[in-house]
Amino acid sequence: MRASLFLFVSVASALSMAVGPNACAADWYTGAPNDGPPAPKSPRAAIDISFDGTTQSAFSAAVIGTIAPFTPLDRSGFRLRAGGIVGSYIYNSAYVGGVHGNLIGGAFLMGYEWVSKQATVAVYAGGEIVNNSISPNDPNNQAKGTSAGLKLATDFYVTPTDATMIAGVFSYSTNFNSYYGRLKFGMALADRVYIGPEFGALGDNFFQQWRLGGHVTGIRLGMLQFGAALGFLNDRVRGGGLYGTVDSRVTF
Repeated sequence: MRASLFLFVSVASALSMAVGPNACAADWYTGAPNDGPPAPKSPRAAIDISFDGTTQSAFSAAVIGTIAPFTPLDRSGFRLRAGGIVGSYIYNSAYVGGVHGNLIGGAFLMGYEWVSKQATVAVYAGGEIVNNSISPNDPNNQAKGTSAGLKLATDFYVTPTDATMIAGVFSYSTNFNSYYGRLKFGMALADRVYIGPEFGALGDNFFQQWRLGGHVTGIRLGMLQFGAALGFLNDRVRGGGLYGTVDSRVTF
């Protein structure tokens, strides 16, 4: 039960801050001869894919799509976001012993993103639905079955200087009052590639957990961007462990 909710709030939320914003220039037609290749068009959509795992036998994968229907992603404007998640987890029950669970869920959010030269800030609101199936049946698991609720989220990405980065994501869902927060600090390792510490906190009606680790953000390979994190976690009931996250993004 606790692991399933952890998967949903951690990955779904953790995805919105996987990589930094894009800085593509607009391609304006001036009528002047073009002696070089055409300037790249500003992207209007992004797809994020993330994988998350812990030594407490919780694993998940998620996909999130973001669309900027009226303005490009590198300009302020209205946003649409849809995502899906699948996961598996294992926990021990006092009633039936070891329990294996599967999670599948989705969310649809609408919001607005403010974009400037050194910062982006976005806010979202919408609905989410999640289904937990477990085997064998645990009568003490209050999260099994299907639930739906309201989800609120915000994220930001700031580069105070050419060599520093601060990024964060925070979310709340009425599904079991689940919450998630992640904050990253980075120093430039290369052009728009940052490395540094990250901090996380998540929980709901049934559990609380914190995370402390390190990340690398902004690795580029063609149209793809990658990030990864590794660190320690502490669950109020299950104790300590390790976590790892791999993120990727493509814009078009």
